Amino acid sequence: MTGIVELLKALEFASHRHRSQRRKGSRRIPYINHPIQVASLLANEGGETDLVLLTTALLHDVIEDTVDSAEERTELMSEISVMFGEEVLALTMEVTDDKTLEKKVRKQLQIDQAGHKSVRAKKLKIADKITNLRDIIIDPPDWWAHERIIEYMKWSEKVVSGLKGVNPALEELFDKTLAEAWSKYVIK
Repeated sequence: MTGIVELLKALEFASHRHRSQRRKGSRRIPYINHPIQVASLLANEGGETDLVLLTTALLHDVIEDTVDSAEERTELMSEISVMFGEEVLALTMEVTDDKTLEKKVRKQLQIDQAGHKSVRAKKLKIADKITNLRDIIIDPPDWWAHERIIEYMKWSEKVVSGLKGVNPALEELFDKTLAEAWSKYVIK
């Protein structure tokens, strides 16, 4: 996959898949902003130019968050493979949680499997956690209690500790963003 055309095709595809979704904060920001921010962060702050990585950043939540059945998941995987290639599909699957598992199990698996991810997947996961933390700082989910926010921050730190060693700029940015979140939510 080469070129801006494929990247824009992925943006259009993800926009369509996420068209009715909103972020969890009180501002109800269109969900598509999240994958766009992840891709932008990878390119602009992480210095990443790998088009497979950037394309997957735009698609990283489509399988996890836009299907309702195993059949639909299989169809969507096939569609991604045809449109964007096996490399993009494989990376998308590598960063996709299995929603058939209990949430607590999925969260623990992210910690346990972090160190075993590919370099691309590690970069993508770090960027995803940074954007999630930034959203928590600016516009946290309106139903999350203070304790839930603290829990998310601790969990994301555990996940990212297993992802480090792939992009110093992203890792430093994660640490700074986490510190900013801690400074906002620590009881003074």
